[in-house]
Amino acid sequence: MGDTPKKRTGITRYWPILAVVVVAAAALGIGAIVGGGDDDEPDSDAVAAPGDGTPPALAAFPDEDPLDAPDCDRETGRLAIPTVYAPNCVPIWEEGRDNGGATAHGVTEDEITVAFYNAQDDPTARAIVDDVMGDPPTDEELTADRQQIVEAYNHLFETYGRTVKYVQVEATGSNSDDAAARSDAIRIADDIGAFAVVGGPAQTNAFAEELSARDVICLCATGQPQELYESLEPYAWGGTLASTQGYVHRADFVVSRLAGETAEFAGDPAYQDTERSFAIVYYETADGSRGPGVDFFEERLADNGVELSDRIPYILDLSQAPEDASTIVARLKDKGVTSVIFAGDGFFPIYLTQAATNQDYHPEWIVTGSTGTDITALARRYDQDQWSHAFGLSYLLARVDPDVIDEQGNLVSWYLGENLEEYPNIFDFGRLFTGIHLAGPDLNPTTFRDGLFSYDPTGHLTTSFGTSYGDVRWPWPDYAGSDDVTLVWWDAEATGQDETGADGTGMYRYMNDGARYLPGELADAPGVPFDAENTFTILDSFPEADMPPSYERRTSRTG
Repeated sequence: MGDTPKKRTGITRYWPILAVVVVAAAALGIGAIVGGGDDDEPDSDAVAAPGDGTPPALAAFPDEDPLDAPDCDRETGRLAIPTVYAPNCVPIWEEGRDNGGATAHGVTEDEITVAFYNAQDDPTARAIVDDVMGDPPTDEELTADRQQIVEAYNHLFETYGRTVKYVQVEATGSNSDDAAARSDAIRIADDIGAFAVVGGPAQTNAFAEELSARDVICLCATGQPQELYESLEPYAWGGTLASTQGYVHRADFVVSRLAGETAEFAGDPAYQDTERSFAIVYYETADGSRGPGVDFFEERLADNGVELSDRIPYILDLSQAPEDASTIVARLKDKGVTSVIFAGDGFFPIYLTQAATNQDYHPEWIVTGSTGTDITALARRYDQDQWSHAFGLSYLLARVDPDVIDEQGNLVSWYLGENLEEYPNIFDFGRLFTGIHLAGPDLNPTTFRDGLFSYDPTGHLTTSFGTSYGDVRWPWPDYAGSDDVTLVWWDAEATGQDETGADGTGMYRYMNDGARYLPGELADAPGVPFDAENTFTILDSFPEADMPPSYERRTSRTG
């Protein structure tokens, strides 16, 4: 079963989050957005229309009841494996059946080639995160973990007589290098011959576009606009909320909970008696690709009678960050903005909050869930006088005591028979194998899509994402992974461990016992920021409702 990596602290549960901050060095989830009108519909001739919601795997076995499979939990209709994300049951593939052989690029009778794209780190961002984390897992440990994920999933999910072959690919350029991204994509498609890729460069869509043109699925388009997913369907898939979805939640939060009221949580007493005025500060790229996202957000606010006082983009360059932050703060203060909506990366607030204090500017800081800004380990680096007035949305899951996480384990540790911690990219590989599992023996990008679109959704849990695909919860075909958000505020006086295990002062508090909200639910959420009732910083146990069913360990679908 391969080399078992050394046991680490509960930091591993959060390493994927911090790693995203490193490789992105930018805010994911704030991409360009479209309204989803007729002009944004994909060309109907470009790709087959989605199926009718029935997993292609079941259509391939019309006379077999998936509930009769030995690894099916008949009560839930999901595989009997200990994860709330368990896929729908499908019949057992019997040896000797014809799976169609080479049904798609990267698929043979015996193998499915899958690449993992190991993106390059931004040196400055890496230095900050190394300082935050102290002793992060090595590349060798992360690679070994991913290999164990693939091994476990090969045995527990249905792959129809094929084995997923894992190939790691090292990036040849930075995360914003279009030419390198296209070259890497061509190499993965033509030289490696992959069916799918997990991961990609965070600051260019050239990688996903090139893979799509070569019929390769890319589980790499995290936090992108709906327009991108539809233009590249069925090839591009995201892991967290799509930027379209994120801005829907953000606009609903501002409209239903903040607009028309005084800025009572601002640090400046004069603002506390003033009706809120909003400005958005957001990460931008050199080609202005993020602007349309803010257009959508601004229009959605305007439709509900809310106007922004200003919108200020910045291009992340940590060497210029102090100067850029100072300019932005001067502009916000001059316009009398009481409430700053921040939709940027996790590093820039270090400089932005320092500049605000230097200029005696003390607004409300509206957290929007953009990558890194809702991580305690990074927020402790922000000016605490400023961030003690920060509240808003988080995309992340409520935190749980690392010792409890270690004890609980995960699907891979259940398969291995020993309690190991969360693995990097476990959700990405879970989505990949779920698509394969539900696609049936005729595996290709279209059946992969139809398989995921038939996945039974999850939701309304505290420590697991609400997840769906297709048109279950959104008025468009959903190619992203999660759907929900939670409410948080920064408690500058709270003490405890951050995500790296370091003790310190300052913690995010999760409101309403960590409840997560699907689209349209924020308006009815109870509670107000900076009221500690029904809040926590770290759970000492998993909520009972969040616990997956308990099953006897198995190392294959049949036993």
